[in-house]
Amino acid sequence: MVFDKKYSDEVRRLAVERVRQRRLEEPENRSIVREVAEEFEVGPQSLRKWLTRYDDGSYDYDPVPGSVAPAVFADGHGDGWEPRAATVGRQERRTTGQRELHARIEELEHRIAVLQEDNRSLTRVVSLLADQLRVATTNGVQIPDSTVRHAPRA
Repeated sequence: MVFDKKYSDEVRRLAVERVRQRRLEEPENRSIVREVAEEFEVGPQSLRKWLTRYDDGSYDYDPVPGSVAPAVFADGHGDGWEPRAATVGRQERRTTGQRELHARIEELEHRIAVLQEDNRSLTRVVSLLADQLRVATTNGVQIPDSTVRHAPRA
């Protein structure tokens, strides 16, 4: 069974656009998402998810010309609202971010591989030392305990 989208891309685009417009017009209104969800007959949680995906750049969305789009600040978050002309290259930012994530993943995978190899090496060393200790104690050699003080020899 193939998953069918419950809402069309057009409904998603219009609902996100409406929330963004109302946020500009009514910045003090905290029930905009709920009201717009009722207006478009979509779930409020779905609308919140679309807004979040739009704000972080993971949702391919081209607003209606002349409408509003988020301002992306130096930290990469879409915290503010500015006209569409102020946000150039959102797709480039997203692919750059994805490239950085992939590079970081590769770096961490390499680091994990190195640490796993170090762990295997240390396990071998501990095993060898344990074998030597076992041989020494079975041959009657007493290994001094570093916590016990021995009397000085005269």
